[in-house]
Amino acid sequence: MKKFLQLVLTFLSIKAFAEESGKKVLTAEQKQKLTKEYGAEFVEAFSLALASDFKDVQNEPPAGASSVDAEDSAQKLTDAQAEVQRLTAQLTQLESDKNAAVADKADLEKKLQQQKSLVTALSNLPELDTTEPNIPKGASGSLDATNEKFLFGIQSQYMAIDASRPYNKRAYAAIMASRGVQIPTIEANAGDYSALKNDLGDYYRTRKQDQIISFVKQVPSLDSIFPKESGYIDQTVLVNLFMTEFSQPYRVGQKFADMVKGSYTLQPEILKMYDGNVTHVFDDLKELERMWIAYLVKTDGSDAIKMGFVVYLLAEVAKQVVSEQNFRVIRGEYKQPSLNSPGKAIDISNGVLKFIKDKIAAFQIKPFELGEWTPANIVEYVFNGTMMIPEEIRNTPGFKCYMSSDAKILYDKNYEALYGINSDYSGPVDKVKFIKNIDVIGVPNMGVSKRIWWTLDGNIRRFEFKPNEMLDFKVEQQDWTLKVWSFWKESVWAIMVGKKYDNAEDQTYDQQMIFCNDVDLPADYFVEMTADDVTPSVAKHTSIVSVANTQATALTNIDDAPVGKEIRIKCGNSTNSITIAKAGNFSLLSAAWNPVIGDILILKKRSDGKFLEMARFDKTSGIFAFAADDTSPDVSAGDTFITNANTDTTAILTLDNAIYGRVYTIYGAGSTDASTIANAGNFVLTAAMTLEAGTFIKLQLSSSDDKFYEIERG
Repeated sequence: MKKFLQLVLTFLSIKAFAEESGKKVLTAEQKQKLTKEYGAEFVEAFSLALASDFKDVQNEPPAGASSVDAEDSAQKLTDAQAEVQRLTAQLTQLESDKNAAVADKADLEKKLQQQKSLVTALSNLPELDTTEPNIPKGASGSLDATNEKFLFGIQSQYMAIDASRPYNKRAYAAIMASRGVQIPTIEANAGDYSALKNDLGDYYRTRKQDQIISFVKQVPSLDSIFPKESGYIDQTVLVNLFMTEFSQPYRVGQKFADMVKGSYTLQPEILKMYDGNVTHVFDDLKELERMWIAYLVKTDGSDAIKMGFVVYLLAEVAKQVVSEQNFRVIRGEYKQPSLNSPGKAIDISNGVLKFIKDKIAAFQIKPFELGEWTPANIVEYVFNGTMMIPEEIRNTPGFKCYMSSDAKILYDKNYEALYGINSDYSGPVDKVKFIKNIDVIGVPNMGVSKRIWWTLDGNIRRFEFKPNEMLDFKVEQQDWTLKVWSFWKESVWAIMVGKKYDNAEDQTYDQQMIFCNDVDLPADYFVEMTADDVTPSVAKHTSIVSVANTQATALTNIDDAPVGKEIRIKCGNSTNSITIAKAGNFSLLSAAWNPVIGDILILKKRSDGKFLEMARFDKTSGIFAFAADDTSPDVSAGDTFITNANTDTTAILTLDNAIYGRVYTIYGAGSTDASTIANAGNFVLTAAMTLEAGTFIKLQLSSSDDKFYEIERG
């Protein structure tokens, strides 16, 4: 009976029966539930038994319950209990969801109230100056990108180009660089917030975008042109094998010892690695909390070290150092850094151009004597150079021709002008004319260099120790500052260069795998001298320009000047300007040289160490002067010249280094032994010309027959 009662209690989901007047009873709801399951007869009998506390019932269910299967009832009651528990859990979850929704509603109402407060606060701030800036317009209505005082010519303090706004200076430098004008690199001070505070005030402002726009100049990657290899520390030896001819005809009766032929030479190519590093300190970052870029540090709380901003800046630093390395891969020149003094990025390692130059000096590369190419002859120039490569090497699969990306543009333009390649819209042909197995590759970051070289694809490579080691920044906190640094190794080298000779006379083209022309920097490009140097070097380039000196600087010699090659000296600064006296190594000058800015002196070294004056350019007159008695004067320096006072009869036979299509004006000087030009040879004139004082003639070189045609005289 107890088991039966427990089943009924469980079915009804109660722990005990209700009582009235001291007797146990069923509620109306309980009766309804039992009636629905077991019938009215059972409920009536069970109610009577329950009221008497089952005194008349022993071990059997009350009357009316005999038809109920006990086991079936137990299962039904168990199932009912499980259903009750499921419904109870569902009710609990619904209650929880309801409470969460109420909480979300309260949170949204709180945020809405905060936004309303912020709008009210911002509405009470002074209005921003919305006056339209004074934007100078040109004839076409465009912005003035060349304005030196305001970026794009927008005359607003925000756009001022000055020391307090290095970002504006960097932008201006980038704009002018795209126009071919080089602006000195602006080195911004770390953490310079002064301009932001001056321009925007010392309070939080609403921002237009969620990031700072950086002016990092990302130069093109070179990985596709120069493959990169890892795992090199230093002094790795690349062994090259050079062999002479082995095969020969055979004749009966020949003695073996007398017929031995062929040799091979093993020479090491030692890979030099260079160390680079980034060293920086982040300080005063807490100042950012009250500034308009505070959103970059909002997750850092009140901590003096704003890691959110540091991480943002390091991402920008990574872009910068990668760009610097891509630039250095081509034009880098290693310089030993001064102790405890920051060095330049370009000085970390030697690039491709310096590598080729060093191998020429080491008699491993014999350059082709082609002179300087021009936009009008570059296609023919490349063809002639390619044909100078030994045929068996030239036909090697994978051989390519490399030049600057600017030169490649001029190559395509010259190709189109000569052969009309775009008439069928097929685009430029990236091949050497008539030599279809050699591609022409444009190399970014070469600047003004006119170097052209030929070698196997992948022969010149980039080397490193660990991949991405340069960007593996280490961070260390010290007091309220954060130190950041990284170290790496890098190099540019070739797998196969050429056999090493003792002198240029012994060199042959069949024992090298890199070929190049004999010009790097153009003659009209000038490399800066060292301040106060009275014997400047032309080892890097034969055209040099003076800088500001700290004392009077009278040149007494030109170091590293090759015999018979023209040297160009330009006055580039008036502070203690350079001078040359008509004495010593310069005793053969026509007169002492006391230049102003822009003046140029052209010299040529004689075998006895003295310098001959070839011409001088006076900026005040804008005219180059031919050297006395010169029968083939050089006109590469300009297009306007004047003859000199000759010491003997002087007939001009040609004009050296003339460019097709350019008009050259030559003025006469003096009447004694005045220079003459005959209507013959390289000149097609209306009549012979004597260039006395007060006369002039204009000539133009034709590409059809390489002759100079008279345009005008007077």
